[in-house]
Amino acid sequence: MGARQVLAQPVTASAVPPVEALEAATSFPALEALFSRRARRFPLGGALSGPLEHRSRHEPLALSRLEEAVLVAAATGITGVVREEWPFLDADGRPTGGDKLGSFTGRTYPSPLANHSTEVFWTNDEGVYVLPQRDARPTTYVQNQTPADNLAHLGGAVRLQDGRLDVPRARPNLFAFNHQLVNVAGSTLFIPVADVTRQAISALLLYFDRPHGYYLVDKRLGADPLRAFASSGFLDDSHPVDLADFERWQMVDANGVESGLVVANLGFATQALGLGGFPFSGGKGRVTMGGTPRWHEAGGEGDAGGLGFRFLQVPDDAPVGPGEWIPIGLDGIFEAALPPYHPSIEAAVDFVVGLRWGADGIFRRTDGVPWTDPRVVERIPRPSDEAIEATKTLVRYVWDTYGRFPATIDPFLTTVWYQAHHLDLDFYDRYYPAEAVPGHIRSHLADWHGVSP
Repeated sequence: MGARQVLAQPVTASAVPPVEALEAATSFPALEALFSRRARRFPLGGALSGPLEHRSRHEPLALSRLEEAVLVAAATGITGVVREEWPFLDADGRPTGGDKLGSFTGRTYPSPLANHSTEVFWTNDEGVYVLPQRDARPTTYVQNQTPADNLAHLGGAVRLQDGRLDVPRARPNLFAFNHQLVNVAGSTLFIPVADVTRQAISALLLYFDRPHGYYLVDKRLGADPLRAFASSGFLDDSHPVDLADFERWQMVDANGVESGLVVANLGFATQALGLGGFPFSGGKGRVTMGGTPRWHEAGGEGDAGGLGFRFLQVPDDAPVGPGEWIPIGLDGIFEAALPPYHPSIEAAVDFVVGLRWGADGIFRRTDGVPWTDPRVVERIPRPSDEAIEATKTLVRYVWDTYGRFPATIDPFLTTVWYQAHHLDLDFYDRYYPAEAVPGHIRSHLADWHGVSP
């Protein structure tokens, strides 16, 4: 894998479309983008077999840097400071749990507890990239609103390797109907990857603290690691929540909700730009993050590209996935709240709490807050010591018993991907009525690139 490097490609004249085309894209009606959105799969240079057999007579055409910048910003960009209209205290002055918010950073996709657990990776003909955004903070109250801003935003992307990511087109990685048009020359393939660890720790703090006091047990093993907190009256054990259920709820929040919204944003943005694109069930997460070794473990043959994640082997005596290798982070870029990135699993909890209440935490600063009165932040209660201790007790139990965290799902997940490309109109005119492709998509190549295939 090539050395990681920050992009430094300057904007060139060929990357900038005529002013009229750019204005049309930036002013494209939101409702029209919503109601006219379709998956449009067949790209310039593509080939399809079967009842819709077609081979493009055109060469592939990669997205321009500006097109890609707008899509990356739509998928994962910082847009300023959020509002946070939360009742941090109820009418009687009791905490509501609002102190569990992860940031005041506004992004193009909303996030449960504002954790923004998802980072977006992408690959094109030139390389594999990621734009680290999870811990970035806004520089102004409203930002990244124009294509020029989007280009500047893209300058923070990191190149992970040269050349297109090798995504195996075979069982058990991709379904057969996605073998022919996925990750083809000229396309840009977006891969949202979610970290479940921070989401799970944040949710535990929320569950345990006042006014909620939810109780978790491990029904799989019949274990009751939080008994002391119920005996003390801090947690209510009358309706316990199973650990496995809790973890799946966090998986849905981090991987399902966030990644789904990222992909929805890409769908609307490609529609506004006049590009083709489609969402689909992506490659296996471990294969995508780990490459050839994980591909062989899944039953694949030959080589496979990977994003370069570090993996942890689950102990052979673990109750779930013994001996399996699970992704735990991309060193220096996208790391789980786990050892070895933290000295202990308890230190990982302290880190998550510190994002809120540490020396540089969002609830300890009066700059960068959403409100015109910065003193509002000083009136927000902090999490209780009991909630933090209960969280540490539960994660220590999971780490010691299962040799991993979370106990039953991988720390990093990826499910739904999105591909953007330039459409081959010949295919659509051969098989579909004229209204299958809107006028601004039909004219995109001429409007943006001065070419007419």
